[in-house]
Amino acid sequence: MKARHLDTETVRLEALRQYQILDTEPEEAYDNLAQLAAFICGTPISLVNFIDENRQWFKAKVGLDVSEMPRSVGLSYLCQEQRNVVVVPDTLADEKLTSNPVVTGYPYIRFYAGVPLITPMGDMLGTLCVIDQVPRQISQKQIEALVALSRLVIDQLELRRHVAEVSQITEKLMAHEQAAKTRITNLLESITDGFFALDKKWRFTYINGQAERLLQKTQNELLGKNIWEMFPEIIGTTFYCEYQRAILEQVSVEFEEFYLPQQCWLQVHAYPAKNGLSIYFQDITERWQIAEALRESEERWQLALHGNNDGIWDWNLKTNEVFFSTQWKEMLGYKDHEVSNCWHEWTKRIHPDERDSVLQAFQHHFAKKTPFYVCEYRVQCQDGSYKWILDRGQALWDALGDVVRMVGSYTDITDRKRADEELKRQNMRSQLFAEITLKIRESLQIDEILKTSVTEVQKLLQADRVLIFRLETDDSGTVVQEAVLPGWPVILGENIFDPCFKEQYLERYRQGRVSAIEDIEAAHIQPCHRKFLQQFAVRANLVVPILIRDGIWGLLLAHQCAAPRQWNNFETELLQQLGNQIGIALSQAQLLEKETQQTQELARSNAELEQFAYIASHDLQEPLRMVTSYLQLLERRYKNQLDANADQFITYAVDGARRMQTLINDLLNYSRVSTRGQPFMLVDCNVILKQAIANLQLAIADSRAVVTYDTLPQVMADATQLTQVLQNLIANAIKFCQNQQPRIHIGLGTGDWGLGDKGAGEQGAGGRGQGAGGREQGEEEIGKKGERGDFSSSPLHPSSRSLASSSPPIPNPQSPIPNPQSPIPTANEYLFWVRDNGIGLESQYTERIFIIFQRLHGRDKYPGTGIGLAICKKIIERHSGRIWVESKPGQGSTFYFTIPDTAGKQW
Repeated sequence: MKARHLDTETVRLEALRQYQILDTEPEEAYDNLAQLAAFICGTPISLVNFIDENRQWFKAKVGLDVSEMPRSVGLSYLCQEQRNVVVVPDTLADEKLTSNPVVTGYPYIRFYAGVPLITPMGDMLGTLCVIDQVPRQISQKQIEALVALSRLVIDQLELRRHVAEVSQITEKLMAHEQAAKTRITNLLESITDGFFALDKKWRFTYINGQAERLLQKTQNELLGKNIWEMFPEIIGTTFYCEYQRAILEQVSVEFEEFYLPQQCWLQVHAYPAKNGLSIYFQDITERWQIAEALRESEERWQLALHGNNDGIWDWNLKTNEVFFSTQWKEMLGYKDHEVSNCWHEWTKRIHPDERDSVLQAFQHHFAKKTPFYVCEYRVQCQDGSYKWILDRGQALWDALGDVVRMVGSYTDITDRKRADEELKRQNMRSQLFAEITLKIRESLQIDEILKTSVTEVQKLLQADRVLIFRLETDDSGTVVQEAVLPGWPVILGENIFDPCFKEQYLERYRQGRVSAIEDIEAAHIQPCHRKFLQQFAVRANLVVPILIRDGIWGLLLAHQCAAPRQWNNFETELLQQLGNQIGIALSQAQLLEKETQQTQELARSNAELEQFAYIASHDLQEPLRMVTSYLQLLERRYKNQLDANADQFITYAVDGARRMQTLINDLLNYSRVSTRGQPFMLVDCNVILKQAIANLQLAIADSRAVVTYDTLPQVMADATQLTQVLQNLIANAIKFCQNQQPRIHIGLGTGDWGLGDKGAGEQGAGGRGQGAGGREQGEEEIGKKGERGDFSSSPLHPSSRSLASSSPPIPNPQSPIPNPQSPIPTANEYLFWVRDNGIGLESQYTERIFIIFQRLHGRDKYPGTGIGLAICKKIIERHSGRIWVESKPGQGSTFYFTIPDTAGKQW
């Protein structure tokens, strides 16, 4: 028995291979059949599946991400075992299927309907199946449609095999010796298709008479000639691309294309051979024109008269009898003896709401007010239900102008009407979803978010109850918001614990799974869970998790209490999307709340710190003045009267008191940057710079420093504080210049300040694309003894002036290019920079030097308190700017800072 089974399987696999279908490219015919199967059955997934020795390969697929699966996985074996249609409404209801990998894992099959693909020889090759991830039922009509589609799949396979056989025969015939050429020619000339053959160099080797007629060129014109030279207009078209693909990939191709020279549509089959390419084609222009006319036509009643529509009727107005075709009766579910041929029997089946309008449409047509009778209405079926039909007809008049006969057709448009209604509902739901999302995202108050959500979802789904259930750490939870229709239990604020919840459901929700129960009574759930839901009058429910960054926050639930309810995919996906939006809004609300708390705490801490610094430094001033005064008195009164050690100790004490006085003053200035600053006003930075230089004139003269600068803009700033920034940076540049003459340049850039190949004079130091030399600029010079020195200009800034005791050459003060990792100024701020030739510093210290009390050198080498740059940073940040430094040891430093351009003027 086992050997017989193996023989049968061997025969089946051999039959499958004969069709040469496995691992082929997608084809429109099979894709259309799969899409049609999904549409007919209303499922998200459909497959045309061929069963190989070890796998299931999908020739066409809708809604599935994989192209094949192991043969041992899936449900196609049911069709193979039964060799008949298999319908599984719910896989979880069958114990044999609950452990199948495609049920427990991707694609999570809950519904399956499959039809075996059986060849005319009786070999089962695979299945045509439809799949859903929720349980469902399909009608007998849908099953019959699937069976019909499966026959079309087999027809496609048979056509493929026949075409391949013709191609093989053609190739064999073309390879025969001269003795067989006459027979080949007769065969090719007898076919209705145009045919020509090309060699590997794209030269015509044969062309039949039909091809001559279609191409309008003779054999003598084409034989031995290159197709692309003879027909250059088709280079780059589908003809060219598909012929090339057939040769390069050695695959047969089939396509339809408009042939421009002859203004016709051609259907083309091209088959590669070892010697070139064989091409069959035929003129299908008439078929295309008919198809186009059918697509564009609004009135198809003539087609109905030829029996191509669902139902035909023929009304004899003289006898008042109506003939109904078999299709007409079957469409409405009637048998022949159940439908009378009387006109009144027809009209009484029209829905009462549309009956008057239908009769009026007849009268308008009889009166020739309308050229045709066309009407959409509902008609009663045998089971009492109603179908939407499109009724069209044409009356015939006698010589006296009386209507004697009318012929028409019925078209079932129920699915179209449902689709239209569903589309309207989806558009409405999409609009409502956008509105809900906007309302959720506009409010970051958690209570408002949740209240808005349940109210809008309840309206959107028209559910009896919508609630948000927040989970606690012990797996219980509280209903924090609820929207419920009158008459159903209110559970807002209740703390709820479901004994079954923790065991089975919670982990699935943590993974983002959705639960949809259409009927609590019939669902496969634990009895304790059913009892739990019944106490709240729940008949059907839809549950989606609300996930935030740290995991699951709670659940969004929709309850139907009046009756069971089937939740469609749109409603499920919509609720899941809303759950995601709620989760995002909750996360943002939590972040905002946390950020607000941190901001308030930081502001309070900063205020306390500034107040402490101010009070501490202020209260230390008086005792320190007293200590300093008495130390200075001791120094004056007892100097040289005590021993050398006493004089040295007094000197140390006086110096320490002075340094403490300086430190306290700096600390006081640091604390006053934010609290004692002046209001911003429009100030001229050139005036501020001159003031800073004047304050440092002694240090500049003593060090013989050379200070040059660009013309600076007007900005909105605290003039006193900005003067202090420039003064501190210039003073630092003078102080940290060892064993050489200090050279300092104050420059300017803007947000469009070039970092590429443009120099500072073009779009750099000059600012806003204007060179610094475009305006008068310069400063007075103060020498060591106060005399005026010579002017010295840089090549890039010809009108710059220097401050020095003499006129040594000044280095080119080009706008330095910041490191790419440094902050880049925006288009709405000015970039100031102070460049020196000092000792520089290593890159790891470029942030440390802006921290209060941080020093890189001892006070004995470079005096100071370590607060100056910290004050600069605080002042610049008060002005909404940034400050940073770029430097290398021994190569000087460049300090950058930005000031927003809020003055609103070009300069």
